[in-house]
Amino acid sequence: MTKIKSFLITLLFHSLFATTMLSCGKSENIGLTEPTDDNGDREKIEYTKQISILGWIGVPPGADIGNYNTMKSAGFNHDLMTFFGNADAIQEGLDKLQRAGLKGIINCPELVTDTEKTINRFKNHPALAGYTVMDEPRMHNIKEAKEKMNKFQSFDSKGISYVNLLAAGIDWWIGASFEEYVKTVTSELPLQMISFSFYPIHILDGKTERELNPFWYKSLEVYSQKAKELNIPLWTLTLSSKHHHNDRLYPEPTIADLKLQVYSNLAYGSQVLQYYTYWNPLDAPSDADYLAPVNKDGSKTILYERLKSVNKEIIKLSGVFVGAEKIDVWHTGVLPEGTKALQLPPAFESLDTGSDGAVVSLLKNGNRNYLMIVNRSFDKKITLNVKAKKYVQEVDKEAYLNTVDWKKIKRYQIDPGDMRLFSWK
Repeated sequence: MTKIKSFLITLLFHSLFATTMLSCGKSENIGLTEPTDDNGDREKIEYTKQISILGWIGVPPGADIGNYNTMKSAGFNHDLMTFFGNADAIQEGLDKLQRAGLKGIINCPELVTDTEKTINRFKNHPALAGYTVMDEPRMHNIKEAKEKMNKFQSFDSKGISYVNLLAAGIDWWIGASFEEYVKTVTSELPLQMISFSFYPIHILDGKTERELNPFWYKSLEVYSQKAKELNIPLWTLTLSSKHHHNDRLYPEPTIADLKLQVYSNLAYGSQVLQYYTYWNPLDAPSDADYLAPVNKDGSKTILYERLKSVNKEIIKLSGVFVGAEKIDVWHTGVLPEGTKALQLPPAFESLDTGSDGAVVSLLKNGNRNYLMIVNRSFDKKITLNVKAKKYVQEVDKEAYLNTVDWKKIKRYQIDPGDMRLFSWK
């Protein structure tokens, strides 16, 4: 929800985030494979579909194929195509996306001025993921968004109409209470997914310390539950750029910042991870004022390498998260607004993080359950003391299942924003 993003509020319609997205609930993506010689007799949680990763403000029009390959190398498989001035530019961009093995969400004036012709032109393109409808609709925009979605879906019944919603804590901007807004958008709009903006780590003007916005987890609670009720996937955003907006600075994201956002989102069942932004927006003042993973000239910044390393870690765990169903989420420590205290699953005898806060998520995927504990701090480690039943295994960052001797309590140090993962059948 930045002024850089506000131009999208007037933009156009959106289709299917491809079969990859709509098949997120299928458990056939998961399988235990035979171990390799390098890993002894350990089983590994394999995947056939990578977790979907989308870059907001992706590769701009006119860029060469090398820029798309660079995006792919960072772990992305979807591109939000922004600043494309006409349908012919979209055609060129989609062709390059196809060559790079990526998919795009398109946006051009013809989606409004000649909707039927434009959708018919692109709906069968192999690289098409969908069409942008509107970013952050307020209460007075909902009718317009609904009309566009219905119109777009009438020409492409398989396509996801991409709408990115507003979150808790800004009722004055929404034009109603957050609760009323959620009820309205989820009942009025023909949603095929739920996506919402939230960038939780900020420094308020006049302050020097980074803070975690208290409304973030409330938004995750509400929208993840709605996605589950409607049986549609949850899409979430992670802030991957540094910039100032209104009354706050969004600081340069650290590895811990990125992990905290991504792992918390996954803990709530997110099936599509979105980053805002990938490229430095063409209408941003300068690279000095806005730091993104990629500069306007296509050169990479330190944020690119951080993003790439985090994505690499997450992709290895795609077999855990792609198609995962969120059973429940709890918190330890001081409870963020809208969340609830831990209720330990029967497979565990004890779990304690002291006074430090953690997200504790119970996920189910195929014939396996997963308990995920995410350190809720972006700047300090926490100590996890846990004891489980003998059939519970650890899942390491390479997606291998490790046997644990649970005769006594196990103690772990979890780095800022990081997580521990356990599994059992």
